[in-house]
Amino acid sequence: MLNVRALRFNYVYWARHDYRHWYQFGWVPVTVYAMNLPGFLAGRSLLTPLTIYAGQTSDYKELALNIANFPKFLQLAFPTAVLDHYELLKRGLMVLTCLILLAGFWCLRRLDLIPQRFLVVATWSFWTCTMFLPSMHDRYSYFVMVMLALVALLDRRMIGVVLVSIGISTVLYLRYLLNADAAIDLWPLAIIQIINYCGFTAGTFLHPQPEYLHSFR
Repeated sequence: MLNVRALRFNYVYWARHDYRHWYQFGWVPVTVYAMNLPGFLAGRSLLTPLTIYAGQTSDYKELALNIANFPKFLQLAFPTAVLDHYELLKRGLMVLTCLILLAGFWCLRRLDLIPQRFLVVATWSFWTCTMFLPSMHDRYSYFVMVMLALVALLDRRMIGVVLVSIGISTVLYLRYLLNADAAIDLWPLAIIQIINYCGFTAGTFLHPQPEYLHSFR
């Protein structure tokens, strides 16, 4: 759900500069519930989209599942400490995610969110959620990979970041599909993905002017 909230924060910032777009904010709950219609027809509660993530963090009791992100790095680097202090770390990572998002949105005050830059910021918002929230798994990152692919089409600086991220996502899925947990070590993948995310963050905020591919100029 923080993914949805991140998009809302982005949209609120954008709408501040052009109030004609405020009505489009209402599409957020409409699309969330429309996408979950099969689940509702199968008997799920209407509150499920709001509560399912909280339930997942209670059910699995793991900082990260099959994903290369910051919680997975902590889980592999300090397995005993993570197991002993799961609840504290879980809440701490949620707070950390919110603080990173707020810091990013604060930095956006000085930027003009043109559509191309808005796409990059929205991608960063979603990726921040999957990078730092607890109990994430590879399926949470699929939408991030789609967004990154779109960014790469607009900004050639991000092509390397996108290729590395999609490559890691593919390896993670193969790890799950082939039941190859022992054969594929997530430790180096987590470190590479964290560095990759930091590079994308630097490109988003420190050098926000996209370098367009020739066909998009």
